[in-house]
Amino acid sequence: MIESDIKLRLIFNLFGTMLTSIIKTMKKITFLIFITFLFVFYNRTEAQTLTFSSDPGPAWDDGIVNDGDGGSTNIVGLTIEIYNVNDALNNLGEIEWYSNNDLGTTDGFSGLTTFFAPSVNDDWKGLFIKEANGLEFQINGFDWYDWGNNNSQPMTVLGFRDNNQVASTTFIGNSGGNSVSVSLDASFDNVDEVRIITTSGLTYPSINNIKFGNAVLSNKAHNHNNLKIYAHNKQFVSNNRKARLEIVNILGQNVDNENLKSGIYIVKVSLPNSDRVRVFKRVIK
Repeated sequence: MIESDIKLRLIFNLFGTMLTSIIKTMKKITFLIFITFLFVFYNRTEAQTLTFSSDPGPAWDDGIVNDGDGGSTNIVGLTIEIYNVNDALNNLGEIEWYSNNDLGTTDGFSGLTTFFAPSVNDDWKGLFIKEANGLEFQINGFDWYDWGNNNSQPMTVLGFRDNNQVASTTFIGNSGGNSVSVSLDASFDNVDEVRIITTSGLTYPSINNIKFGNAVLSNKAHNHNNLKIYAHNKQFVSNNRKARLEIVNILGQNVDNENLKSGIYIVKVSLPNSDRVRVFKRVIK
């Protein structure tokens, strides 16, 4: 009987030791996952500059450059699109990267442009920067060089969010072989599309060193194709009663849509009879 008790105690002790070890290991794994996520999230919110230094060739056959292309940084959580536009503000379908020797700059500037735009003398009006899924970003500035004019070409920069213009400014292009550095104010802190277009005549734009930051969020309604998502009473609601909302916190965890703590969330919205999931980045204050 005594021997059985001793064996039983040894088994319980061994089980307890194993359980303690498992719990400690799980805590370490959870902590590492949490730290990894914070690292990614921190880098996502830090200012990042897209600097292009090469041309990938066929990858840009559609005339669209993405972040991560051409030696640039991949901005986590965003899919940035950059493309030249015609007079109707449609994609020209042509874009390349050229060195300072190709562009004829005297300050070493290289950038995105095209030498093959169709009907370039009639309808090349500028360049667009947008987020492919309609997510907001902050843009703080860029370097610009008009290789065809060199005559202080006036340019307009417009910021849009949900197809509504929310920001506007102007700048004067280069008057010689040096590029110009353009800074944008706080009105461009929460946009999903930026249009850089000529205000008179033609432009032959090249751009590089585009400075991004995390969008400065608000708890105002977010409208995407007439779908609105509101932050209200510590939860998210939609103007469409049939919308199904899935809420994900900054740890990547699905959470109940009630009594939400202050912070940033991803709201995934799906509608009946649609296989498309719309994704919104929202904030609870």
